[in-house]
Amino acid sequence: MVLKKQLLFILLWPIIAALLSFLLKANTLASTLLFFGIPAVYLSFLKKDCVRMVTIFSVIFSIPFAIILDYVMEITGGWYIPKSVFDPLRLFGYVSLEQLIWLFLFMYLVGIFYEVFFDKKCTHKLNTPKLKYAIFGLVVFFGMFIILHITKHELLKINFFYLKFGIILALLPFLFALFHFPDLYSAMLIIGSYFAYLSFIYEITALSLGQWTFPAVDQFIGFVNVGGVTFPIEEFLFWILLGSLATLTYYRYFGEK
Repeated sequence: MVLKKQLLFILLWPIIAALLSFLLKANTLASTLLFFGIPAVYLSFLKKDCVRMVTIFSVIFSIPFAIILDYVMEITGGWYIPKSVFDPLRLFGYVSLEQLIWLFLFMYLVGIFYEVFFDKKCTHKLNTPKLKYAIFGLVVFFGMFIILHITKHELLKINFFYLKFGIILALLPFLFALFHFPDLYSAMLIIGSYFAYLSFIYEITALSLGQWTFPAVDQFIGFVNVGGVTFPIEEFLFWILLGSLATLTYYRYFGEK
């Protein structure tokens, strides 16, 4: 009975968050907190012993990914966040802090969702050699980004970056998980379905409220149109459909003994 109540709240919340966003004419930060922050807090109370672990994981991966992704997408015109509550503060001149908050909460929500509904005993450990290598790789990768930002800014204007980034960091990890984690199939099906539902509602809500746009149409392979709201195919494939599955793959793989 308790599990059913938890699922009912989680299933209904995206609709409530959308209604509240429209009612309040919410900005990007407010909608992010509504869609991802509140369910993350709710699930955290159900699995308090996992909060520290999921938080560490989310910080490690979300910060470099969010900064690099947003930076390149902003300078190429792939997407544009016209207004930030933190303006004029934008990291490296382009990256809005909302982007870091959003990706952290998204990854955290995937991790805590998995712990609440599937792992049960919170058996994950984040002190594995794999994670140490991942941190080293992320530090090197982020260091290269900073060097290019300072010395060769133009090299970061990567055409079709969302497609390339999505294949490497979303599609390939998902395919890897299909072979490496056969025990995750049921979790992948449910988590993938739920987060596709959540992310789709969030996307439609945010675009309808003008929270972000996709100005450079030549940077995408095509567009999806839903009720007059248009967004790139890459957004649909690599975030709405595969974003949570890639996150789950990282979470399982780097916490595996």
